Amino acid sequence: MKPVTLFRKTHKWATLIIGVQAVLWTLGGVYMTVIPLPIIHGKHLMADVQPAEIDWARVDIDPGLVVLANPDAHHVRLTMFDGQPVYQVMGERHSLISAETGKVVSPVSEDSIRRVARVDFAGDAEIIGVSLIEDDMPLEVQSATPPLWRVDFAGWNEPSFFYSAETGQFVSRRHNLWRGFDIAWMFHIMDYKDRTDMDNWLLRISTAIGLFSALAGMGLLVYRFTRRKRPEVAQ
Repeated sequence: MKPVTLFRKTHKWATLIIGVQAVLWTLGGVYMTVIPLPIIHGKHLMADVQPAEIDWARVDIDPGLVVLANPDAHHVRLTMFDGQPVYQVMGERHSLISAETGKVVSPVSEDSIRRVARVDFAGDAEIIGVSLIEDDMPLEVQSATPPLWRVDFAGWNEPSFFYSAETGQFVSRRHNLWRGFDIAWMFHIMDYKDRTDMDNWLLRISTAIGLFSALAGMGLLVYRFTRRKRPEVAQ
């Protein structure tokens, strides 16, 4: 088989096999580069809220007692949550303990999460839904630890805030532009399950086919530009 024939067939079949994926790679790349990452990360959705000062007059429980009552804890922090002083306890199980009474106040109530999310959100969009996620984590927060409160806001971008139901801490934010980025990323790395594995065999094989197609195309170009012009036959 002549080299030009090999180049032509390789280019044709490789392009046919990888063509759709190449278009998806291109479209996804355009999407991921046109929209600035700070917008994708949703920083504009968060209000500039300064941490509330501790109301020491209401702190009646010594932190040492909290540590003794939670021997597995590796981190205990006094903070304000929904207008009251609390201890955030991090260990095998996270919890929120009232600094006034010493009682466990987690899981955090829906009403508290609504008030906290309303303060954290930059804008005046209404809260259209609050739901508790206890298992079967959605892909958009699959790396987070349940249980989580999900707070959905109105608007074309459909923003969602996620909070730990155990400590009330803010976990993540999502919106439609981020979700579009996540889909583009899924097509880009060809991990259609978890959307995180950049070292999968499907991506490797597709990349190799694309490389063969490109090299074959370059071979055809070299042949076209270097072949000698055939002499014209006199009539």
